[in-house]
Amino acid sequence: MKNKTLIVMSIAILLVGFGSAAAPAAALPSFPQSGSVYTNNNVSTGNSVLQYATGPGGQLTQIGTFPTHGTGTGSALASQGAVALTQDGNWLITVDAGSNQITVFHVNNDGSLTFASITGSRGAEPVSVTVYGSLVYILDAGTSSVAGNIAGFVLSWNGQLTFIPGSVETVAGGTGSSPEQVGFNNDGHVLVVTEEAANLIDTFVVRNGVAGAAESTPSNSSGPYGFAFNDRGYLVVSEAATGTLSTYTLSDSGTLTIISASVPDFGLAPCWVATSPGGSTVYTSNAHGGTISSYRISGAGRLTLVSSVAGTASIPTLDLAFGGNGHILYVLNGGQVTALLASPNGSLVTLSSAPATASSAGLAAI
Repeated sequence: MKNKTLIVMSIAILLVGFGSAAAPAAALPSFPQSGSVYTNNNVSTGNSVLQYATGPGGQLTQIGTFPTHGTGTGSALASQGAVALTQDGNWLITVDAGSNQITVFHVNNDGSLTFASITGSRGAEPVSVTVYGSLVYILDAGTSSVAGNIAGFVLSWNGQLTFIPGSVETVAGGTGSSPEQVGFNNDGHVLVVTEEAANLIDTFVVRNGVAGAAESTPSNSSGPYGFAFNDRGYLVVSEAATGTLSTYTLSDSGTLTIISASVPDFGLAPCWVATSPGGSTVYTSNAHGGTISSYRISGAGRLTLVSSVAGTASIPTLDLAFGGNGHILYVLNGGQVTALLASPNGSLVTLSSAPATASSAGLAAI
């Protein structure tokens, strides 16, 4: 009875924070009784994926550590998408940036992971992965002497990755361009890659699983970093160097057209981006500021800042992922994972945190 009383009191406090203390009980968000959040610890002596259980009220508890059989780099990757789940939630794919490999795990009914396979990434220092159906594409960041590239694979029924011949394409900016993320658009026809140092956004048209050569578009502002598509297919890109976000349309031929140009969030280095499941709210984490900003995106793709400080976290404030039936936003920050309740008005309330590692990279939730 004591625990139930505490839960009721906590919910009441959250409602006061939203300015709706008189709201009926039916208006409360429905938290799942269980779920899982995953991050890659990116340890150089032996990489692992960490599993966190989520409970009522957004409570986080680390309950599993699953070796990838590869290695990390030992320091933050500073990329978006180091961990990805398939759309059906049955498979988790993560990068092994230190050993230039990719690991696939099967996701069990309780959220625990079973190792399935590991394969070479076809490049140097894989930092980001994206999945559409059975298609998997990896972004290799490259080195000071080797340009970054993308490479494609087919995921089999038993978790094996088969390389797609002809799918390796070099990023447009060449060496030192600092590619940060690869991602499919909503229908899987086009891949997007951001190149922070080169100030470029690359698009690759995918035909029969094979990506074509990069079409390069100058970023509307400096430092294109993380991105996300909302449910209407608008592309939202953070611009870390100028503290702004921009939105674009993306055609099936890979052409980008600006909609909202570099809308400031008044934070320090917005880098990671997540869109709400309904697609109308955009969040970005300000890596050097310990804050998360929220925007509203219209039906026409126009971006409006809602709150420069929608929520707070520890520095560095990194990856974002939605879970909890779309009501909870998870953030990797300051060597921990934090759960925040996301309200319809774009505000965030901290629920709980659990330790990760300083080198952890990527975040995914089910």
